[in-house]
Amino acid sequence: MINLTDEVKKQLLNDSLQREIIISFPDNDIPDITGENIVSESLELTQAISDGKEFKLGGCIAGQLTVRVINVDTELNGKRIKVIMKQSYSKGLLFPSDTVLPSADLYCGYQSGVIEMSLFCGTVNSSSRQKNRAVKEIIAYDDLYLASQKYAYNYFTSLAIYSPKISLYDLRVYLCSNFLKDYDYENEFTGFNDSNELSLKLDLVKSVFNDKTTIADLLSAYCELNACFAIMSGEGKIKFIQILNPKTEVVDNYSNLDFEEYTTRSINLIKFKYNKDSYFSYGHTEEEKQSWYISDNIITACCTDIAGIVTSFNDNKDNNYIFYNLYAYRPFKADVYGRWWLECGDKVSIKTGFTDTETVDSFILERTLKGTNGMRVRLTAEGTEYLGKDEINELQQN
Repeated sequence: MINLTDEVKKQLLNDSLQREIIISFPDNDIPDITGENIVSESLELTQAISDGKEFKLGGCIAGQLTVRVINVDTELNGKRIKVIMKQSYSKGLLFPSDTVLPSADLYCGYQSGVIEMSLFCGTVNSSSRQKNRAVKEIIAYDDLYLASQKYAYNYFTSLAIYSPKISLYDLRVYLCSNFLKDYDYENEFTGFNDSNELSLKLDLVKSVFNDKTTIADLLSAYCELNACFAIMSGEGKIKFIQILNPKTEVVDNYSNLDFEEYTTRSINLIKFKYNKDSYFSYGHTEEEKQSWYISDNIITACCTDIAGIVTSFNDNKDNNYIFYNLYAYRPFKADVYGRWWLECGDKVSIKTGFTDTETVDSFILERTLKGTNGMRVRLTAEGTEYLGKDEINELQQN
């Protein structure tokens, strides 16, 4: 969640004066594109940490920006861009006087504040002209997209030969520095499995990987092994987030809300592939039906021993990154106004107005900003009630 005080959030929601979008070019090779050259309410920015029906423990998904500009003739394809939002708001109520009695003194009235925030930093993928030839639609992606354009087969086979016991931390450093020009963290992160070493084997790598396996695939697998998600900040820095005990934002109004009648079940068993087709299971079974998290992680599939990695999810002491109700949430979709500071990985509690389900308590797994002054924020969390349902049913039938 973008760090704002509760008082400022309240003023931004209730006393907003104006929002302005500025498209700047960090390489300083093109002048800024400002409001008069941006088609009204055309901004759409989507960021996600999970985009499938079933919940994943980790991953990395590129953010996408779409915006339309007018009367911009400069070639934009391949250009680095940064999208900045300025929002002004009233900091106080407007009164005619500072007393209840008539006075000859002038009263300054309300004061305004301004929040300036970078929402997106990335590279223009396309800028095609529309039917109105003066209008261009820009589609840009953040730097996680670059990771999906670089192949990893040669690198990982070399690792299996020369560094088969590389630590997950060293693997992450290489992956990030491979596709980020200036490898910089939004905040420092240490994964609970970072110090664990792999046990790579060349013939396993050759059988699991193919020439289309990308750096993004590897980074997603790394994230899953540390129960974290990689996203790019608005400043263009990579950050790794975990959705363990996040701060909850209470939402008491919305324009649309759909939610499931269930909350996702607690995970009580995890299974990770290793040695190509074997699975290492860890956890416990219970009479009450719960979820099994089953992963075909491409990193562990290339290893001969993953006991230390898998058991680190719960070391039976102080650290638990998987079991009980840590990841229990209610799948939902909601449209709210103005809360652009909400980010993927945050938790929301939405008041429904109903008595049977008074609040929707859930993580934000996908967030889309639409528009500018009439900005709408689409919050989404897809999910199934049970993970590993087919395998659980098969076991119970046998």
